[in-house]
Amino acid sequence: MLRLAAFYAPRGLSPAYVLGASPAELTFLEAARDAYYKETFAMTHNAVIAALSPDAAKEAAKIYG
Repeated sequence: MLRLAAFYAPRGLSPAYVLGASPAELTFLEAARDAYYKETFAMTHNAVIAALSPDAAKEAAKIYG
């Protein structure tokens, strides 16, 4: 739970709020954090590929959207 508090603190949710969240809210916050990391990975991956090769960027766009 401290990892969630550390993740959301710079994003505007106080650690006290995260630590006092209900189980349903914690599940939502975890899912949102996972989605953030997946999106960040895909965006970074595509940017690196595009920087290395324009043809590879087209292929990445087909695979990752």
